[in-house]
Amino acid sequence: MSVLSCATAPKNAGVLDSDGMALVEEGWFYMGSDDGEFNEAPEHEVFVRAFRIDGYEVTAAEFAVFLNAKGNADDQYFSCDAHSTIVCFTKEGEQAVGSSGKNIVRFEPRPGYGRYPANNVSWHGAEGFCRWKGKRLPTEAEWEKAARGDDRRIYPWGDRRPDDLTSRYDKEWEKNGLDVLFPVDSLPDGRSIYGVYNMAGNALEWVHDWYRQNYCDFCDPGGTDYAAAASEILSLHGAAVNSGQNKTDLPPRHDTEGPEVGSFRVLRGGSWYDKSGDKLRSSYRFWLDPLERYDYIGFRCADAEKSSAQSASH
Repeated sequence: MSVLSCATAPKNAGVLDSDGMALVEEGWFYMGSDDGEFNEAPEHEVFVRAFRIDGYEVTAAEFAVFLNAKGNADDQYFSCDAHSTIVCFTKEGEQAVGSSGKNIVRFEPRPGYGRYPANNVSWHGAEGFCRWKGKRLPTEAEWEKAARGDDRRIYPWGDRRPDDLTSRYDKEWEKNGLDVLFPVDSLPDGRSIYGVYNMAGNALEWVHDWYRQNYCDFCDPGGTDYAAAASEILSLHGAAVNSGQNKTDLPPRHDTEGPEVGSFRVLRGGSWYDKSGDKLRSSYRFWLDPLERYDYIGFRCADAEKSSAQSASH
């Protein structure tokens, strides 16, 4: 593996633009970890072209505007229940809890929670919102670089273990209710070097990529197809799908967007639900069926187009 030069702070480090987005400059960084869970390995270098990413998770107020504009046919995007930061209403003006999207005509942020993350959102809802805004979901590589920079830090703020000043985690719904979450602009001490908030804890975030077990196209050295096993455990209807790519000895290194097909989508960043700070590490990876949604899941967007400037040299 080639050696990265000493990390330096990017230009305008920590400064969000007028759109509330952070610029992540092009370059190489170390992705993954050999010290984490098996699906984080191997640690490897990846080149990512310049891009912008939302400084904050998408809020309940923002996502409610999207749902009012596009609807929620067959509950594909979002689930209405007491655990959501968005409230749903029927045409009679009654609050709908657990009702089919066909009966719901209006969506509003729950009073007092408009600046909290939109939760109970499926991957399709996250992807649909970003596209509606003229943006897109970040790739897994982009998300990780925005979280950890190019100096191999463990968490967005550095290597110090998480605490209540940096991250929202290890909370209980029974004690806190919706206050298990924090507003999206909370905890500035937990920002990444690019100024991005809450990339560790608060809401687990959908990214673009289909999940693969390892970064080298399901090349588990033990020979276990973990994604297929997860399908059975989760009682999902479809078996896990291999990426269709040839197995390789090295993971993709240049602006990778993950496998072309799959059964699960990747989530990043940990959430209020996680008991251990280990699951808030920037290299930690989780996966779910893209139609699943939970009260600890949200998302953020990236800019519409990636820069065409790319260097293949180190």
